[in-house]
Order: sequence, then C-alpha cells, then structure tokens
Amino acid sequence: MNQFRKSLFTLKLSLIILTLFIIIIGIATFIENSYDTTTTKLLIYNASWFEFLLAILVIIYLINTIQKNNFKLNKFPQLIFHFSFIFILIGGGVSRNFGFEANMHLFENEVVDELHSIDPYLQLRSIDNNFEFTSPNPDYFSQLGSNSFYVETKGKDGNVLIISLKEYLVDAYDLFQKHGTEDEKLDYLKRNPDGKGPYALVFEILYGGKNHTTILFYDTTKYIQGFKSFKLDDLTLEMTYGPKPIKLPFSLQLNDFTLTKYPGTNIPSASESEVLLIDDRINLKEEHLIYKNHVLDYDGYRFFQTSYDDDENGTILSVNYDFYGTRITYFGYILMALGALLIMWSKNTHFSKLNEKIKSVQSKRKALLITILVFLSSSSICFTQTQFANPINEDHANEFGRILVQTFDGRLSPVHSLATDMIHKITGRDFITTAHKGKMDAMHLFLDIQVDPEYWRHQPLIIVRNQTLCDIIGISGKYASFNDLDNNGYYKLEELTYTAFQKNATEQSNLDRELIKVSERVYLFLNIINGTSLKIFPYPESTNNKWISWDDPLALNPLNNELKILNEDLQIPEVNYRNIMRTYLLSTVPARETNNYEKPNRIIGYINSIQHYYTPQDLLPSENKKTLEIFYNKSRIFTYLKYVYALLGIVLLTFTFIQNFKNSPPTWIRPIIKLGIGLMILSFFIQTIGMGLRWYIGGHAPWSNGYEVILLVAWASIIAGFSVMNFSKITLGATALITSILLMVAGLSYYDPQLTNLNPVLKSYWLIIHVAIITIGYGFLALSFMLGLINIILGLVSSRQKEKLFSIVIEELTYINEKLLTIGVLLVAVGTYIGCVWANESWGTYWSWNAKQVWSLIIILSYGLILHFKYLPKMQSLLTFNIGSVISFGSVLMTFVGVNYYFTKGLHSYASDDPPAFPIYAWVTIIILFSIIISAIIKNVYLNKKNSTIP
Repeated sequence: MNQFRKSLFTLKLSLIILTLFIIIIGIATFIENSYDTTTTKLLIYNASWFEFLLAILVIIYLINTIQKNNFKLNKFPQLIFHFSFIFILIGGGVSRNFGFEANMHLFENEVVDELHSIDPYLQLRSIDNNFEFTSPNPDYFSQLGSNSFYVETKGKDGNVLIISLKEYLVDAYDLFQKHGTEDEKLDYLKRNPDGKGPYALVFEILYGGKNHTTILFYDTTKYIQGFKSFKLDDLTLEMTYGPKPIKLPFSLQLNDFTLTKYPGTNIPSASESEVLLIDDRINLKEEHLIYKNHVLDYDGYRFFQTSYDDDENGTILSVNYDFYGTRITYFGYILMALGALLIMWSKNTHFSKLNEKIKSVQSKRKALLITILVFLSSSSICFTQTQFANPINEDHANEFGRILVQTFDGRLSPVHSLATDMIHKITGRDFITTAHKGKMDAMHLFLDIQVDPEYWRHQPLIIVRNQTLCDIIGISGKYASFNDLDNNGYYKLEELTYTAFQKNATEQSNLDRELIKVSERVYLFLNIINGTSLKIFPYPESTNNKWISWDDPLALNPLNNELKILNEDLQIPEVNYRNIMRTYLLSTVPARETNNYEKPNRIIGYINSIQHYYTPQDLLPSENKKTLEIFYNKSRIFTYLKYVYALLGIVLLTFTFIQNFKNSPPTWIRPIIKLGIGLMILSFFIQTIGMGLRWYIGGHAPWSNGYEVILLVAWASIIAGFSVMNFSKITLGATALITSILLMVAGLSYYDPQLTNLNPVLKSYWLIIHVAIITIGYGFLALSFMLGLINIILGLVSSRQKEKLFSIVIEELTYINEKLLTIGVLLVAVGTYIGCVWANESWGTYWSWNAKQVWSLIIILSYGLILHFKYLPKMQSLLTFNIGSVISFGSVLMTFVGVNYYFTKGLHSYASDDPPAFPIYAWVTIIILFSIIISAIIKNVYLNKKNSTIP
C-alpha cells in the first residue's frame, strides 16, 4: 500500500495535473471572451470538478512533502513559498462559500437597510401571500451546453407549483419585442441602445393540473429586477429573476450625490456619495464620503462607489462582505513574499548554489572559433514639409511655453508640459504636418491653435482608434477634425458617450471606452481653443492659491491699483485677466505678418510678473526647474535610447562571442567591450534620469499605463543584465537588444506616452507597488527569453568538432538564465498578489478569475513548471530548460498584449471593437522561433542517437 501511494503521489503526476490546470484556465479566458463570464464560471471556475482538481494538487503536494521529508531547515524557504498557495486556496474557498458581493441603491434623503446580491436568483410570490419562494442557491445559465432548472414548492393552502426551465435565450430581441411590456422596452432601450435584446428565460409552470408558459427577461445592466405578474387561472403569480434582497443590520442614508462633469458638456468626470451611517443597535450616526479608492468599512461590510441613476438623484454602491476569507488569503500573500525573499537570499537554496555552478563552468571554458552575424534592417519614414503660411513664430511659442500653468491637480508647471500632454493625447503624435503650416511640434501647434482656431477646426487632428466609431463619425482614416464631430453646435457623440460613461467599468465595451477617450480628446481641443485649461492667472482672493484661465468668469474681475500701471502700455478699457489675454492674442496678428514679436513678448513678461506678484515664492518652481521640465519634453530620451541600445546590443554580442570562442582573440576586442559596457552604463544612467524626470513631472510613479509599464520593463531588463554581468558579458549584449526592442514597442501608436493625471481608482500606493514589482519581474523574464533563445541557437549552430566548448558556454548561460528566471517568477508572483490586495482595496474583490488575473497566474505556474523540470530525469537537459524559458515568455506577452488589446471584455481590455490585426511580422517571428526550436530538437535527438551507437 505504501509503495502504491508513493508511486501514485509523485512530482511527475503533480506537474502533469498542473499543466492540465494551466491549459484549462487558459481556455477559460477564451470562452469568457467569446461568450460571457457566467458561462465560464458554470463550465469551469464554479464547477465541482475544478474544485476537485485544486484539492488534488494540494493533497499531492502535501503527501510529496511528507514523503520526501521536506520539513528541513535548508528547505524552509521553498516550503514557505509553496505553502502560501495552500493558504491562498483556502482563503479563496472561504470567500466563495461564506462571503458575498452585492449592490446598494440609494436615493437622496432615503434611508436604506437592504442590499441586492450580485448573484441571480429566481423569486416568486403570489398576491395573496399563499406562495413565496426564493432559490436557496444562485441560478446561473450557460450559453454552452444544456441548462436545467426544476423546483417544486407548496403553498400555504397545500397546492403545489412545479417550475421547470424550458428554454434559455441570449440576445432575445424578437421574443422581447413580442412579449415584453412597453415599460420594459423603454427602460431597456434607455440603457442598451445597441439594438440587442436582453436574456430570456422561458419557464413551464404546472399548477392545478395545467401547464402554463411564462417568460422572464433579464437585463444585466439593472441592479434590481422588477417582479412581473402572470395570471395562472385563479392564481396571480409574480416572478423575477435577478439579484435577491439581503437585510443589513444597520442602514445608510444618502445625503447628497455629486456628479462632476466636464465644463460645457454633459460628459461625467467623477462621482461621490455623501452618506449617513445609522446603527440603531448602538445609537450611532456618522457621516461618510464614498468615492473611488475611498471606501466605507463597517461591521465587516465594505461599500464602494460604483454607478448612479440617470436623473443623478441616486447612487449605486457595490458591497463586499468577506471578513475571514480575505484575512486567510492575505496571510498566504505574506507567506509568499517571505518565501520569495528567503529563496533569493538564503545560502542553502538551489538559487544561491547557481553562482557556484556558474563559476565552476567558467573555469572549464576554452577558446572556440565561431562567427555570428547579426543583421538588423531598419526603415525610416520621411515627411515632406511644405512652406507654411504665417504660423506663430516657433521661438515665440517656446517663450510662451515657459509661462507657468496650474494643472488639474494643482501642480505648477511650464505651459510647454501642458501643450505636450494635450497635443499628444489629442493626436497621438509628437509632430504635426499640414500643407499650409508645415511641421510643428506640440508647443508650436498648441499656441497656433489659439491664435488661428478656425484653420485648425478643419484639420484632422483628433485620433480615433476604433473602426466602428470611425464609421459612426463618417471618416475614412483614423483622424477626425473638430468639424467632423460638430453637429450644428452640438457634439455628435454626446448621447452615446453619456451612456458609455454610466456603465460600470467592467461592463463597458471597447466602443464605450473609445467613445469616452474621443470625447476627452474633443474636450481637450476645445480647451485649447477656449483657453479653459490655460490656468496661468493667480486668483488674488483665493485662500488656497487657486489659478484661473482667461475664460473663467473670475477673469473679469479688475486687478488692483498696483497692476494698473500695465495699462500705460497695453491701453485696454479695463485691466483684468481676460482683457490681458485678448490683448496678447490680438498682438500676435500683426506679429505673424511682420515677424516682430516685441509686443507679444512684453505681454508674456507681464504675465510672468503677475504670477510672481500674487503667488508665494516658495510655491513657484525656479527657472532651472522649468528648464529641466521643458528639457524632458524636448529630449525624447526613450526614443533615442532605443537606437543606442540596438547598436550596443549588436556590438557587445558580436565582440563577446569572438572573445569567448576565438582561439586567439585580438587584444583590441577587450577595450571595445569595456567601452560598450561603459556606454551601456551611461545609457542606463540616462534612462534612469528619464524615468526620474517622468516621475517628477507627472507627480506619480511612472508605471500607470501601457507606455510607462513597457518603459519600466525595459529599465528592469537592464537591471537584470547588470545583476549577472560578472558571470557573462554575453548577457549584457542580450540585455541591450531586448531593451531596444521594448523601447521600440513603447513607441508604437498603440501606446500613449503623454503625462496625465491618474484615474481615481489608480491613485493607490498598492498599485504603485504592484505594478513596479510585477513589471520588474517581466524585465527579468524578458532577458531570460533572450538568453534561452541564444542558447538554442548556439546549440543549433555548434559543430561536432567544437561540441565540448559549445556545451560549456551553453551550460554557463543556462545557469545564468535559471537565476534570471527564478528572480523573475518570484517577483511576478509577489507582484500579482499585491495586485489582488489593490483590487480588494479598490472595488472589494481580490480574485474574480478575470482574464488578466488568470494569465498572471499562468505566468507563475508556467515558469514554475520550468523550474521543476530539473527534478524529472527525462526533462533535465539544458535544451529543455532553454526551450521552456522561450515558450513560457508567450504567457507574459499574452498577459500584457493579448488580454489588453485582443480580449474585448473586462476591465483590463484596451482593444478596439475589432481587435487590431495581428501584425504579419509577429506571425513571421513566431514561425521563425518555432522553426529554430524544432530544428534544435531534431539535431539534439539525432546527436543522442548517434552518440548511443558509438561503442
């Protein structure tokens, strides 16, 4: 029996089951994207067999640990790290079975002590109170496979109702039009203008010996489903399918709901609820404010700001109740972080012993002749520039860019930063070229729009990254002019945008998100024309140093007597901010004709003087600080560094290969390599300065969007390369190449490099930690991918005569690869679960099996499999490990690119309705990679067979 148990509960079996688990949850994300979350949960996540699979993994691990007597001091770090997953799974089980999520609907001045569950239930009642029934468990129905529902309930009079599901329909438009009431249709169309129908549940009810058919329509956009009345002979039955009420032991009263909108539009920008907490059990009354990342915690319940009513007189709060599950899971997170640290720093772990292995292999290294040629082809796009007709002078525009402006969050920065951010957000580009005005940078264009607005209203400046939306607007390309979006003085997309903004973030389609983004770009364009965002004038009567724009009503207030001396030069009817700015704009008209900017420059000087006059000096940035910020905007550090790293990668790889493999390498190679390393250190120093400047200018950690995350991955890749530089200079060449590729990807049009304020939900220190750790982990894994690929290629091109030396170099680089991979997967593991903490602190759930979370888990598990190959005799080869490090990087790409830009559902999706076509070069790259891998495997099999036949 013991022998049977030992043969059954093996590491091999656990790795097979783990591989199966990875495949299953990966498939689940595609099912969710093609159908819906409910279908995925029914088929996989909530299925009993899925829980059984998780339980089997835990049991096998525990038995293996006991059998191998892993409860030893030298294995303590690994034990802690692996045990953390057990606590995380237990915590998840507690959350699932004992916690719940709900919504709370509040009207102003209304006291409410009732929640409505997230999960749907079938509820029925008769008007005479004879029948009353609510499903004991949530009722979910799948788009795949068959659905069944059967319930038998007895009334107080002894009569029986038997209810069974006859049919479940998705997008039941025709049925809804035929059987839905007029009120239902109007209500549904208001929230769902896309023409699709709601879900439909057709029930067959047996009552009094007769069968009756009833149809319930389920609108997933409603937080509370109303009861629908059905006449069954002498019985009037009311039914509903959807959230069920949950009684609270206390109550909330909505004192005020505030919805902030962008000026001059009906487009919302933020919402908050002022509530009164009432607990009669202890005679408690407390006022609280609830908004994004500002949660109300009370008696185990957590309340989050989610949505609001159409008339803006009510708010909808999401509610989470999960005291024990969260704490057990958090304990697992702490164990994971502790285990990861001990694995990397303990002297008794396999990770620490890799250094000794690398040094041992280095001592065996001999010279070998090898020639590796690296070809890179590049293309450049040339812009034809035509002579522009009287734009604003560029030098004068730069002078205007030095004026200080108060940003939305109160930071004082040069107008140049505001211009760079706004123009790039509107256009997605750093330079704009038109037939009449030539090529302009952001600051030049920003000021020219203000002095010549009519010209720029007709120019296609506003980028639209969604083909469906382009069709709605009626444009053929990806750029729309302001006039394309103007409908006789009304914004063409206003109603669609309002509907999109009202939806919960997880329910917004890609069209909804792009509608919101395009509306923001239009709003920014209008801001430039109207000067709304140009808050360059201090408001004298402000108590908190508020600055205003020249179109603000307060800008009409006259300035005090001391500043009226300006009128000796300006000669305006009344000295106020609006007249000063108008005088400036008018002064540019003759200046553009004569190229004499003496008067406009003088007015800029007056504006600077006014800023210093009304603002405390300690709040004003120095001239050097302004210059530094403008330098960052103009330097385009990361754009130029991608070319520098590409060149350094080619040089270092070429000469380090020659140095390592040539019998007598020339003496001049060593100085070149040292020079390359020195330039790489200098480039990294510049890169770090760029990251620091971006942090300083933006006012938050520079990893809040896709562009910044790639910058951080690139930065982390250099760190990874430097961490193993003492072992191999080849690694530095690979580092430079992978960093160059990452910076090139960051420069693609998919990513927006502008500096903007954070979305309220992103303003969390948990987010900063989460993204930093997980992204640095990506950097290590990216370098591991590159080293794995180099090792595979070296094995492929090695000759039999030099096989020994090739194998030594490959062994050395593989050990280095293992170090990088271990660090990377530990960082991703810790970073992922810190992200779960952020999610729980932001909207009340730490794990929801969304695609981003699932693929982050797949990264951890995939690389975990690779690290455990060494314990399986048939998987211990260096080639297997290197192939694993290359293929597993696909999980990283899927997490960052696939989920974000090709999955069209969920909070982490940033793709268009029609996801961008998979680039041809990407297909070619994949084919080449797999061709290399297959060729290496074939060669390895051939050599093994050949060696086995040699006596």
